[in-house]
Amino acid sequence: MPKKSMGWYHLTQLLKMKNVNVIAVVEPFFLGICTDVPPQFSTFMSDLSKNRGIKFVKSISDLDDFPPLTMVLLAARTSDNPLLFEQALDKGAKCIYLEKPGAPTVKELERMKNLAISRTVPCRVFLGYNKNVTRYVKEAMEFSAGVESAHLEFVHNNAYKKSELVECFTRNSEGMLKNMAIHELALLVSFFDVRVDTVFKITVDKSKSEKLTLGGITDFSKVSFQVTTLAGASATVTADRCAGTVSFANVKEGGAEGKIVKSFACPTAEETAKVEAQKKADPEIMEYFLTQSDDYDILKTNVVRAFADGTDAGDVATIDVAIEALKLAEFATKSLMRQL
Repeated sequence: MPKKSMGWYHLTQLLKMKNVNVIAVVEPFFLGICTDVPPQFSTFMSDLSKNRGIKFVKSISDLDDFPPLTMVLLAARTSDNPLLFEQALDKGAKCIYLEKPGAPTVKELERMKNLAISRTVPCRVFLGYNKNVTRYVKEAMEFSAGVESAHLEFVHNNAYKKSELVECFTRNSEGMLKNMAIHELALLVSFFDVRVDTVFKITVDKSKSEKLTLGGITDFSKVSFQVTTLAGASATVTADRCAGTVSFANVKEGGAEGKIVKSFACPTAEETAKVEAQKKADPEIMEYFLTQSDDYDILKTNVVRAFADGTDAGDVATIDVAIEALKLAEFATKSLMRQL
């Protein structure tokens, strides 16, 4: 849906990239089961079909086999990804960009990886973990290199009201660590060599954590925990569903119990002002598209370049990172549930 769906925003950015030629959009809902298609979608589809020659179909199976250098971006429901992924491979996709977490379970992600590498020409698979490339994380990590016994804390905040938590728990029933905090776990996997089999201990901070059962679902309204590996590396993840819209990467001196020497915010005051101006100019667009626009653009730019040139995609998460992050989410959830 224009201005509302993640797929739409990815498409708008791809259309601006000079080294990308968008050939088709797959839209199962509005072109399939929907009986009352919104006029804004019909207009959007008509304009792109007429002016850019883009096909709109309801299923990947409706498309011809893909040309050799074809990338597929999947911004569907997580539960639909495994089937869509296999269909894209069957059509000849050689690169697939998946929105996080990629699949509902580790087993499904592992199967998807095996399918991708089993092809005559293996398919490269990347995940849209935008915090792997986001400004404030990069700045914090670079700054920490010059701090004695530096310890990084990644703080992820949402702005739910307490009264909205029942709906939040229900809509995100996979759990906080598989949804909200999965980005931070991907950071631990990518930059701290954290894997389930490298974890020495997970230590919860009970003063910053709360476990609730709402609507029959037990999950965290907030949680803070330190992960320490067998090699001695450590980092802290803090997530709070009801703490506002600003997230942070805090750099501490002297280890996890040390003082914060510098905090990097997202968004900054300047970024917030820019987003407010954009919202005023276009009040219908989803705000988080604007706050994370640069990250989305960097991710796709890096993936497209890596695919076209056969090179590395930098810090963009691969499907291997996604598998380890999902394993870590399941492992950490069990540990934290026992501790709280």
